Amino acid sequence: MDEHLDFENLAPYQDKDVRLVLGELKKHQPFLNMLRFVDTEAPQDELVQLIDSITTIRDFQHRVVKPWLHHFFRQTVDELTSSGLDTLEPGQTHLFISNHRDIILDSAILNLSLDDHNLPTAEIAIGDNLLKSGMVRAITRLNKIFTVVRNAPPREMYRHSRRLSAYIRDRVTNNKSSIWLAQSEGRAKDGNDTTQQGLVKMLNLSNEGGFEEGFRALRIRPMSLSYEYDPCDRFKLRELLAKAEGRKYEKKENEDYLNIEAGIIEYKGRVHLSVQPELQEEIGRLASHGNINEKATELAAMIDRSIYRSYRLFENNYAAHDLLHETDQWKKHYGQEKKEEFLAYVDKLCKGYPPKAREILLRKYAYPLINSEKQG
Repeated sequence: MDEHLDFENLAPYQDKDVRLVLGELKKHQPFLNMLRFVDTEAPQDELVQLIDSITTIRDFQHRVVKPWLHHFFRQTVDELTSSGLDTLEPGQTHLFISNHRDIILDSAILNLSLDDHNLPTAEIAIGDNLLKSGMVRAITRLNKIFTVVRNAPPREMYRHSRRLSAYIRDRVTNNKSSIWLAQSEGRAKDGNDTTQQGLVKMLNLSNEGGFEEGFRALRIRPMSLSYEYDPCDRFKLRELLAKAEGRKYEKKENEDYLNIEAGIIEYKGRVHLSVQPELQEEIGRLASHGNINEKATELAAMIDRSIYRSYRLFENNYAAHDLLHETDQWKKHYGQEKKEEFLAYVDKLCKGYPPKAREILLRKYAYPLINSEKQG
């Protein structure tokens, strides 16, 4: 595996890089503009002094990223809750495999919550297609983000996958850092969270022992983010409607950045993070499955089941289900006022679209309940 152990271009910045990178970032006016949200009362020169005093990644996350996120959360999040974090041990690293609803927020909320519990933050995997700007790449690498190659010829893609797999295994099994991975490439825009078998196979590329032994070593913790309102609904609805009508969806040049911006500044209501127990016992049962494909498929299904059990269901999830199926099956879980509030939200988003849009949006909000119910 020696050829894959050169992780320098893949890994986030380390403490030794901080002063040089921040010195370069200070030359970018957009970076200086971002700083004003760290403390809206502080003058610019005071914020620059803050940057000059930062010498570690933890410092940057704790003193810049965290207050920056809190500024926007105060305006867009009614309540941020979590469960399962008290089961994490300070000296133990994990592979968090998460549902994926928002490009930045899913992993940012995990790290914010880990920091709140005085636990080390996780390294975050993100597609290189989202990091086209040099300034953005620098800021993300300071925030413990490493890049995943999304588009390359098959042979090159396989090489990238082997290196990524080796990197994740090295970080987790040698207690260097926990890792956050989305359960599939891209967000679950329709609300139906599923783990890609390909993700499991990628992780297995660096496994030099038996399948079960290799995955036990990764200490997998499924996790989920539940958003009462998806801040990127308007973008997702357009894409889902195009696909439903058999049209090719043409993404605008800056659409990823508009999604990132919307995720941060648009209303989310209540948000819940749930971290589930390790899948050690479940992984042991994979020994009864014959081949790698069967084992990978079943492990993906195990992760799904854990995520489905972990959702926090809101009133609009229940209301969406009943509106979609024209029933009152779940009416005890929502009041008329909440139902009307949600309907007004749906009608506003669907205005100007064909009737199919309403069904798509209702199904999107019903899916967490549908998947949760599959678990009994």
